[in-house]
Amino acid sequence: TPKWMTEDDLWLISQAYELAELRTRVSGIKWHVDHIIPLHGRSVSGLHVPNNLQVIPALTNCRKGNTFLV
Repeated sequence: TPKWMTEDDLWLISQAYELAELRTRVSGIKWHVDHIIPLHGRSVSGLHVPNNLQVIPALTNCRKGNTFLV
């Protein structure tokens, strides 16, 4: 997590994790918070910031692995 992030950024990140937990509880299907651009990718590396996060089904995230899908 970059040091320049604001309190609002940190709140948005926490909301992504809360959303994943809520979707898991409501649907009975496990959801993950995924880094769109992986933190330690082979060709590119992203940051742990709100605009690099998405809430997706765990199965989709596991299939994606540590890759950046264009």
